[in-house]
Amino acid sequence: MRLAEAVGRLRSAGVPEWFYVTDGGLGTGECVGIEPVSGGWSVYYSERGRKSPLERCADEDAACRALLWHVDRMMRESGRGSVPGGN
Repeated sequence: MRLAEAVGRLRSAGVPEWFYVTDGGLGTGECVGIEPVSGGWSVYYSERGRKSPLERCADEDAACRALLWHVDRMMRESGRGSVPGGN
């Protein structure tokens, strides 16, 4: 899976855009982020202007699947539904 496909799945599921960030930034609040890093990809949790690593993945596909899983978990915990393919 490529990042564009993962973002498409999040949008199709109605996930608010502030739940995730795809440019390596910190977002506007508590969110899950993804970014390419040396030797792979990083999926992280952003909160209070800091990144906390969630997973380091060897390739884009694994990182996108991790992003979907973590966003799905946040959606379920907040009572906002789920992300198809995120579990």
